[in-house]
Amino acid sequence: MVFKKATSYFTAIVLLLIIIVTVIIVSIKQTDDLKTINNEITTSFEITELADRILTLSIDNETGARGYLLTGNDNFLAPFENAKLNLSIALDSLKNIKEIRQQYIIDSIIVYAEKRFSFSKKMIEIRQNNNLEQSIKKYNADDGRIFMEKIRYFISILKYQQNQLLNEAKLKSNDSFNQLAIIQYLIVGSALILIIVLGYKFRSDALKTKTELERKVKEQTLQIRSILESISDSFIAIDKNFTITYINKTSAIYFQQDPEILIHENLKKILPKEKNQELYLLIENGMASNKKVQGEVWDGDTRNWLHHYIYPSENLVTIYTRNINDEKKREKEMEVINEDLRRLSTHLQQIREEERKTIARDLHDDLGQQLTGLQMDIHWMQKKLQEANPLLLNKINEMNEMVNNTIRSIRRILSDLRPAILDDLGMLAAMEWLNQETSKRYPIHIHFQVNTQEIPLSSDVASGLFRIYQEAINNAIKHANAKNISTVIEVTDTPLTMAITVDAR
Repeated sequence: MVFKKATSYFTAIVLLLIIIVTVIIVSIKQTDDLKTINNEITTSFEITELADRILTLSIDNETGARGYLLTGNDNFLAPFENAKLNLSIALDSLKNIKEIRQQYIIDSIIVYAEKRFSFSKKMIEIRQNNNLEQSIKKYNADDGRIFMEKIRYFISILKYQQNQLLNEAKLKSNDSFNQLAIIQYLIVGSALILIIVLGYKFRSDALKTKTELERKVKEQTLQIRSILESISDSFIAIDKNFTITYINKTSAIYFQQDPEILIHENLKKILPKEKNQELYLLIENGMASNKKVQGEVWDGDTRNWLHHYIYPSENLVTIYTRNINDEKKREKEMEVINEDLRRLSTHLQQIREEERKTIARDLHDDLGQQLTGLQMDIHWMQKKLQEANPLLLNKINEMNEMVNNTIRSIRRILSDLRPAILDDLGMLAAMEWLNQETSKRYPIHIHFQVNTQEIPLSSDVASGLFRIYQEAINNAIKHANAKNISTVIEVTDTPLTMAITVDAR
């Protein structure tokens, strides 16, 4: 009887110990999970604070550089240098944070912050060289504005994703808290007081962590919302079912509704797929590849060019849209300018070729005939003065040799200006002649291969191609010290291709 009672007591004690140990182990594990979550939150806040500091310092950096650019006052360099020092420290701190899930965004912030600083530094250097016009040109360029927009954009993305992580941490915290509470209520019998004491301690820690987490989540949410609302471009976040989870005021104005009304609406409902197939194709490609996708789209309803950036994550897709009408207008203007420059270049080339023809013809007709006449006179003098003073005959012979050298030089100059064979026999014959003349002057072998005997080209095109070939041969000799040159010209139904290969020493 006593043995059975002792056994019962022993069993009860063992069960009690098992319950106590189990409760302690599980409670410790849940507390560790909460600490891990809190560490993630702390890291998230650290990332967010550094991002805000980088944005503030980038603005200070830009303000100081702009003030010095416009006034030349050295007092503006003080905030610039201060921002330079603190920006370097902030960037180094951000680089040391290892957050794989947001590493691409963090790297992008660092890259564009460094580009923005380099841009401001370059403006100051130009201004210090007293080149106000060039520095104002650089300031008016879009680079600096684009860098700041990129910094603001990636910081907003980072904060938005941090908010999502904080919400996930909140859910995990609630789950851990509920599991801990359930286990605590399993305490029975004589273990009730002990379990209550232990549970009270762990519960207090959990409640404290939960309260702190909720406070931080609320603060983070307000900060992120404030930043996203300040973005002048469109920003929409959707889930995998295209349900809108966030939309800023700029996007809501496009749909002519309040942002609160559009939350939880399906994007396909308010933005029909049949009219926006290119946008939905970008979104679907981003979802499929789980990588950033971007593309330019013409919006026929608003008659605007839009640049969409699609950033997929595990559960969300963020859509960032910029109006690029001004950029497209500048591209069109540049196309017109480039076309005008191309026509001007062609016209100048034609003028040069005509001048070459004129100069070559004048040299041949005037100077060439005069030298020929002079040479004939020297020959006549040699015949008439065969028995004259030897010194006089030597001088006449030197004059004759000098005239011969001059005639050869004139012929070479005429060939360089405008080889007659180019007009008489065409481009291919002129190229072969150039190869022969080059091989005579220099110890070089030129292999020339063409898949046709004649190429129907206009005079301007033939002259241009010959000049290109002539320049390439000269460069190979002067700069590459070539010993072998191989030229292959192929003519097909569409283009003409010319490949020049140099075997340099």
